[in-house]
Amino acid sequence: MKYNYVLHITDDYLYLKKKDKIIKYKLAKDVIYGGKVANINKFMKSLEKLLSENHLNNSLFGEKIKIIVASNYTPADITFLKNIINCFNYRKISIDKELKYYKLNSTNSYVNVFDNYLNITFLDEYKKVNNIYIETKCFLNNDDLMSYINYILGEKEVYLLGSGNLINEIFSNFENRFNKKTYIFKNFETYIITSEKA
Repeated sequence: MKYNYVLHITDDYLYLKKKDKIIKYKLAKDVIYGGKVANINKFMKSLEKLLSENHLNNSLFGEKIKIIVASNYTPADITFLKNIINCFNYRKISIDKELKYYKLNSTNSYVNVFDNYLNITFLDEYKKVNNIYIETKCFLNNDDLMSYINYILGEKEVYLLGSGNLINEIFSNFENRFNKKTYIFKNFETYIITSEKA
């Protein structure tokens, strides 16, 4: 199905795609936390400002939007987000998890890194998708965090996505320290939204 807009929600930014144009909008602190809406009013004001600043206000009959959310969203979180987005008069709202855009196999993993949390996604020995949400403040330092990631993933290759300072630190140290193939996408911040057609 063709959508008028694609919206990718992260802790730091809202990425809105219309046709081939991607608009990056910086969010205030704690509007989104752990990939989920933490402050409804600030989120709605941010989205409204993003749409009005770029002259993308919804038409009278509504338009179709696809929203891409973190892999740790539950069905309740998805319903909650749909109820918020319904206020913007969209005719069709579709919500996909980031997981849909990963090319998972038994030898790789995807680590979506933000400064305050990580989402680690991989297939286990039974070909079941595992998604582990980790808050970075649970670790004394980033070395302990990287050791834990290494422990969870075993021999799997690591593909990094996300934004912030932590992603660069993990990329520069992980492969040398743990002798594990580590890749980062050239467009690691916008990889997911550029994978989706608007």
